Amino acid sequence: MKEYKLSELADIIGGGTPKTSRSDYWGGDIPWLSVVDFNNDFRHVFTTEKTITEAGLNNSSTRILYPGEIIISARGTVGVLAQVAKEMAFNQSCYGLRAKPGITCNDYLFYLLRHSIETIKKNTHGSVFDTITRDTFESISVILPDLKTQQKVASILTAFDDKIELNAQINHNLEGIAA
Repeated sequence: MKEYKLSELADIIGGGTPKTSRSDYWGGDIPWLSVVDFNNDFRHVFTTEKTITEAGLNNSSTRILYPGEIIISARGTVGVLAQVAKEMAFNQSCYGLRAKPGITCNDYLFYLLRHSIETIKKNTHGSVFDTITRDTFESISVILPDLKTQQKVASILTAFDDKIELNAQINHNLEGIAA
């Protein structure tokens, strides 16, 4: 077991929004996340309301998250978490978190953050509304088991989450049939 600051466990990636006045930046093939897309208690986010083009990606500060990487809302609705199921860009009200290899893995980091979310919320900054900043990740320490143990724990928890998501999908389908 070793103690780490949350900031030592992941690369913290900022998001951005392409200029909304540029129609050539919007409606492309790249999913673009905002908190409305993952504020639903599910572990994974598969789809987004909005999409951007390659030009929108290249001409803004948004970045791409890859499958399994984590998105956390940082402003407004603070502390909502999900893992992206496919490549997605994201807005500046969120951070992307990419686990640092050899220290932890994205799956374990997701569950660690979910478990630590109240502590994260208590360490927000801002005078008008709460905001998670890079300093928030710097100010919180956690104790991690070795990587092999993390992977085992994440595997067990993933199996439960997969069943929950499957059951939710089945219920959704059944409701559609009954309607």
